[in-house]
Amino acid sequence: MCKKKPVIIFTGSRLPKEAAELAQQNGAQVEYFPLIETVLRNTYAPDFERYGWLIFTSRNSAQAFCKLRPEIHAKIAAVGDKTAEMLEEHGYTVDFIPSTFSADVFVQEFPDIAGKERCLLVRGALAKDTILSMPLAIDEWTVYDTVKKHSNAQALAGMSDVTIIFASPSAVSAYTEAGGNFKNIKTAAIGHITERAITEAGGEVDFRPETYTYFEIIQTIAKGSCNL
Repeated sequence: MCKKKPVIIFTGSRLPKEAAELAQQNGAQVEYFPLIETVLRNTYAPDFERYGWLIFTSRNSAQAFCKLRPEIHAKIAAVGDKTAEMLEEHGYTVDFIPSTFSADVFVQEFPDIAGKERCLLVRGALAKDTILSMPLAIDEWTVYDTVKKHSNAQALAGMSDVTIIFASPSAVSAYTEAGGNFKNIKTAAIGHITERAITEAGGEVDFRPETYTYFEIIQTIAKGSCNL
């Protein structure tokens, strides 16, 4: 048995309340140190009539899009259920979600669905170019910028014996730029690309959920931790 409560730290641009509550119910101490924040761009909307599909790879891109409230007739593809949920809460219908919530899986499954229709990728400034690797006609619309929160990153870099949940490659980058290493912490990641960022930075991913959601991550941590 553990002698003290395990500490789970969320680092995304928002605190997922349900997952945080689940962690607390299972005996963990929950902390929130956002490593990034998103800033909506003052940008002109494209001509949506040109596109058969709009593609969203993150909840942040969906949230930024919904704040602009554009009217569209195109179909919508979303990489994960939380991204889809954000869009649906604002009245949009999501027509495609990949079998695994990962951009790597999305690019394998989506081309057969899209056919020859032109696509618009709604993205953040630091989003990876995985989606652009598909053999499709894809334009980009950058709707937000990602700003790193250096003070929080520095605070995390000095911690040990905690489990840090990274939600994006940008969060991993903020942590390592502040001097953080992976020797005395455990890690969990949202998505294949975030996992890759951790391993490329010299770390190991200790908790890998079958589905890339915060709720599933907490359940996975609970299975592998002595007090949870």
